[in-house]
Amino acid sequence: MTSIPTVFGDGIIDVHVASGVARITLGVQTSASAAVKDGKPEPSALVIVPVLQLPNLARVLADVTRQIEARAKEVSASQAGAQANQGQGQPQDQVAGAFRFNG
Repeated sequence: MTSIPTVFGDGIIDVHVASGVARITLGVQTSASAAVKDGKPEPSALVIVPVLQLPNLARVLADVTRQIEARAKEVSASQAGAQANQGQGQPQDQVAGAFRFNG
């Protein structure tokens, strides 16, 4: 299996579109960058996507966001139910909190 680079981004610093390609600069907020650059994130990676693929990328990210929100509601409801059951001597359910999305 080919190894692919792993990058981390707290957010998007900039998006530049030219010649049919979107260049998305991801940023990371570190304590060092906060002290040196007035709290501005440092660039951590450049994602290059053909403009024609941006709608697909946006759709997948929106779907993942909806799934995360739904999962958070499930976990919240499960924890509330577990706390109510805990007073009755029933064991509390363990929730992993992680899932995979293949869009």
